[in-house]
Amino acid sequence: MKTLKHQKKTRKKLVFSKNFKSNLMALIALLFAFNITHSQDEVTMFVLHTDNVKFEKIPAYEKVAKELKDNFTKYNLKDNNWTTVNTQDGRYVYVTPIKNMAELDKNIMKGLTDKIGEEAVNTMLDSMDDCYDTHNDKIIHYIKDLSYEPEGYTTAGKNYREYHFIYYAPKNAKKIKEAIANVKALYVKKGIKNGYTIFHSGFGSDKSYFMVSVAGKDKLEIAQIDKIEEKQLGEELDPAMFNVIALSTKYEKVEARVRPDLSYYPKE
Repeated sequence: MKTLKHQKKTRKKLVFSKNFKSNLMALIALLFAFNITHSQDEVTMFVLHTDNVKFEKIPAYEKVAKELKDNFTKYNLKDNNWTTVNTQDGRYVYVTPIKNMAELDKNIMKGLTDKIGEEAVNTMLDSMDDCYDTHNDKIIHYIKDLSYEPEGYTTAGKNYREYHFIYYAPKNAKKIKEAIANVKALYVKKGIKNGYTIFHSGFGSDKSYFMVSVAGKDKLEIAQIDKIEEKQLGEELDPAMFNVIALSTKYEKVEARVRPDLSYYPKE
């Protein structure tokens, strides 16, 4: 869990895998070349680290992940925060917001190491490493002007997630953005109560995509909401959605849960 652990040899870079810093200039170039224009206030960057945990190792992995979170909580350490998302296929995704590139260089374990010692920290991190063979790191961008977040909308208490990935060819970036904006305009026009959040792929993704995040208390609630929304949106929904689908190269749905028990937010 690189957002929560050091590189094995140096244990100093906790957000990304060992070769990430060497790619920093490429990351900066990519961000400047980002082909969907937004102001700084409209785009928020998140570091995602994914551990592909073996199914038989999940209980052991979660035990250590909880121990690590509890240690951060005990000392109310300010040098990190993360939201943990657990997908149905055994992936554990750690989501950490970053304000700028300088934050990639932070040693977010230093506070914990100072409290309990390097050996204790390394023991926990090594135990987690034993539970998976592969992991990866990415950056995604929150896209405010394409997200639909009506007044009063909140995801509080809604820890079930559906993530809808809409992949597209770079040549269609402008068109698919417009098509997604038209879907949002329809939701606004019809006064739909439930919202959704949209993110865009960033560094670490080999394909361009928009990800639509839909929250609910459980799978049943999301299905019920979908049925109500389809009725409210009426006959205008199908052509609006078709324009998005026609520009996509691939669609993928991932079901997951936000895990408050494995997430960490320091108290102010």
